[in-house]
Parts: sequence; structure tokens; C-alpha cells
Amino acid sequence: MSFLKSINSKDRIYFILFVVLAILVNLTVIAYMDLETSRLTRLITVFVFFIYYTLKRGLFNVWMLSVLAFFFVKDVFFQFYEEAWGYKLYLIFGTLGYLTIVLERLPKLSEIKFKPGIVLITAILVAANTYTLYIIMNMVSYTFHDGVEPVLLYLYGASMMLLGVEAIAYNNKYNSTRSLIYTFFAFGFVFSDIAALFAYYFGFDIFYYFDRFLFLSALGMYVHYSLNYESIREEYFQYEMIDKKL
Repeated sequence: MSFLKSINSKDRIYFILFVVLAILVNLTVIAYMDLETSRLTRLITVFVFFIYYTLKRGLFNVWMLSVLAFFFVKDVFFQFYEEAWGYKLYLIFGTLGYLTIVLERLPKLSEIKFKPGIVLITAILVAANTYTLYIIMNMVSYTFHDGVEPVLLYLYGASMMLLGVEAIAYNNKYNSTRSLIYTFFAFGFVFSDIAALFAYYFGFDIFYYFDRFLFLSALGMYVHYSLNYESIREEYFQYEMIDKKL
């Protein structure tokens, strides 16, 4: 048993080193190369994460595999972000990716107890995201090619909002290591997209670094979350202990 744990710990260290290396490579490309090369580097990185997951998974999970596939396809169309069709498909597959994460975890939130704290935090989060999305929509409306794109952007923003709200609810119910990792990667994806918008549309180049760091960190945590089956049993045990005390 100790031998298996040592193997698992070594794999975890190697994976962390891989994520750190991927982040450093991407940040270096952002610093010294053009936007097109940066986007291509991100696409290749997402593909490597996808391959890693398919090779390492112990059990087939269509939900988690679909999320990585959606993110990969989203980044394929990210290469054509300035084209009307590329922008639309980028938003569509990004929305599908976020909604798939939400739907995979939704059964775990049955019979959730709505405490005043979580209601307040959720209300603040929804209000802040709605206001931010409204401001961004007004400021980037000149870039829309047609009336479909604002609808897709609202849906994309709504899926991000749902992911954030679900992360808070999930962590509030289970309060486990697994639920905390879920919360970290959920908000990593959300803040990554916000940073990308500020970098691209408002010319704050420093936000390109925040975007890529947050996105790859969140993607790494998501893959770890997806592959770490031991944490599922640990979470269930922790929840049962808390439930008994209550």
C-alpha cells in the first residue's frame, strides 16, 4: 500500500512540474512572440493536457473527457477569433465546456441546505458578474459582426456565472479538499476569461499573462480533479462524518 502511495505521489509531483513548465513556456511565448504564436502555443498545450488525461485515466468518464474536448475545439476556433464564424464557434464551445462541468457535478448538489452565507455570496457573485458582463457588452459592442454574437456572449457569461455559483454551493455542502479544488479551478476559468477580455479589447497587455497563468493553472487543477479517484472516497467519508455530527 505504501508503495502504491509513493507511486501516486511521484506522479503528482511530475504532473505539477509539467503544469509549471507549460505555464513558463506559455508566458515566455507571450513575452517574446506575436499574438498568433501565443494562441497556437495555448492550443498545443490544451491538446497535451487532453492526451495526458486520455492516457492516464483509470476509468472512462464521458463528462470530463467531453470538457477537455470542448476546450480543445474552443481553442481551435480561438485561432480565428477575428472572423465572425471563428468568434461564434469559440463562444459556443466555451459555453458547452462550462455547462458540461456544471452538469457533471449537479447531482452532487441535491438536497443542498441554503445557509444565509451562501445565499449572500451567491447574490453578490451574480450581481457582480451581471454588472461586469453588461459593462463589457457596452464597451465591445462595436466589434460584433451581427445580432447573434451578443446573445452568444451573454450565454457564455451566464455559463461562467453558473459555474461560479455551483462551485460555491458544492464547497459549502461538502467542505472537502476535492470541493475546494473544484472552487479554485472554477474561478480560475472565470477570472481567466475576464482577464482575456481586458487584455484584448482594452489593451491591457499585462492581463495576457494573468489570463494564461489562470487558465493553465485551472486546467491543471481540473485534470488533477478528474484523475484523483481517491479524493472521491475521501470526500464521501468527510461528508458522512460532518453529516453525522450535524
